[in-house]
Amino acid sequence: MKRKAAIAALSLAVISLTVAKGMGATPSGQPSAHKDGYIVVMKDGDKAPATFSSGHSHIDITASYGAAIHGFSAKLTTDQLNDLRKDPAVAYVQRDGVGHADGQKIPTGVSRIRALDNKALKTGDGKDQRVDANIAILDTGVADHSDLNVVKRVNCSHVDRCVEDAGNDDDGHGTNVAGIAAERDNNEGYVGVAPGARITSIKTLDDQGSGSTSELVGALDWVTAHASTIDVVNISAGYSGDTRAITDAVNRAIAKGVVVVVSAGNDHQDARKQSPANIPDAITVSSLSDGDGKPGGQGGFGWCNKNNKNKDDTLSDFSNFGPGIDIAAPGDCIQATGSDGGYSNYSGTSQAAPHVTGAAALIISGSAKPKDRAGVLAVRDKLRANGQDNWTDTSHDGVKEPLLDIHNSAVFKPAFADGDAPPQPGEPTPSGQPTPPGGPTPSGEPTSPGDPTGFGRISTSCDFSSTTCGFDASALGGANSTYTWDFGDGAKATGVKVTHTFSKKLGTYAPTVTYTDRNGKTVTAAATVNCADFYGPFCYAY
Repeated sequence: MKRKAAIAALSLAVISLTVAKGMGATPSGQPSAHKDGYIVVMKDGDKAPATFSSGHSHIDITASYGAAIHGFSAKLTTDQLNDLRKDPAVAYVQRDGVGHADGQKIPTGVSRIRALDNKALKTGDGKDQRVDANIAILDTGVADHSDLNVVKRVNCSHVDRCVEDAGNDDDGHGTNVAGIAAERDNNEGYVGVAPGARITSIKTLDDQGSGSTSELVGALDWVTAHASTIDVVNISAGYSGDTRAITDAVNRAIAKGVVVVVSAGNDHQDARKQSPANIPDAITVSSLSDGDGKPGGQGGFGWCNKNNKNKDDTLSDFSNFGPGIDIAAPGDCIQATGSDGGYSNYSGTSQAAPHVTGAAALIISGSAKPKDRAGVLAVRDKLRANGQDNWTDTSHDGVKEPLLDIHNSAVFKPAFADGDAPPQPGEPTPSGQPTPPGGPTPSGEPTSPGDPTGFGRISTSCDFSSTTCGFDASALGGANSTYTWDFGDGAKATGVKVTHTFSKKLGTYAPTVTYTDRNGKTVTAAATVNCADFYGPFCYAY
């Protein structure tokens, strides 16, 4: 029988800063139709929104408008959307969007671990320097987001074997975890512990936050096979039952020089009762409740969740504990990237772990990657030796673990990548086959060590109300580079960020950008845009 893991026990109090999916499960046997947010604008003079909606099946109005516009906002299924668009009383229906606050904020967790006291980190300067490390997030997947540097996707959920270039985040948990560890320092949203580090998204949990032991083992098997290109793994999930296979898989990855960071769990019990938190060589992380980003016990959580009764600078009341805990980190009301393109706010040891994951990435960035188990344990020892003591352990387990502290620039001095680092010798190309130094790429042309190969990523945004889309190739590289665009409809452009209006001809387009760095080496990235006509032409990206 497959053993299940649930992140509901590892992430609590899901409060979206925009609109984030909750962690609740659908009642057994009852299908749940997916709903998206829309704004419905009615023709002036027609009946009130509440009266109007009563004539349509099960429409849940979230807000009504009567001054600036006449209408309402609601969560709609596809059938409800189509029904409303046909109603003669409706002027138009528009998909709800996401707004972003101007500028960038330092989240409380990053402040509490003293990132701002480390001048080598340059946290908050907005220059988008990216830590030269690769972090694998084993979770619900990681969504495409302008504030993340996602370079690889692997799906190990509900498949016989892990599938590359697949596995989106249909929950939100994994995208929040990724942002805590590595959100870019680019004057947008928030900042991660290891800003801009490369993210490999490995989906092991489904849209209900559940996954099996075999799925996690499959993901760890993929990581170990690619250990030369994965520096740190984050696992924010807990498993029960017979977990010997998880222990063996984690230890094999560690033996290959991969640092494995795991959440302690949210059952307020000894972490030894849960895997992988009970694996000695994994770095197990408990959660600190901190409401203001500084010591002293004076912070509160009203800004996040009025029902949060945790005390500032104490062990979170949900956190597991015990002698197997290696280190504590902030895990209560942690703000980071959301799967809808905006930002989210989660609590749990799931959020504490990626702080440590980012810190480990700082230590081993550049050429300092461990080669074996001894090197991994040396990273753990550095994290613990540099921890702080100014917090209150309320677990009464007799062992007070150090609180993560990254202010020491001699230890936490990151190597920064020059743009998005190209695949290294031996790293899989898009065909999935390793390329030895000087070996052929899929095109058959040999490459030198460090030559860019394959495809990168484009951030694409379309507003669903016109045929105009925005494209951003910032993830491909940095300054002194050129970007040449071909939109697939005969039009071309240059620049790192461009806007293009597709012709009225409907269909699917494949915009591409060719990035050329200052040494003349190139990387090509592609997107997919579909243009359709439902009560007017519009385009969307996927």
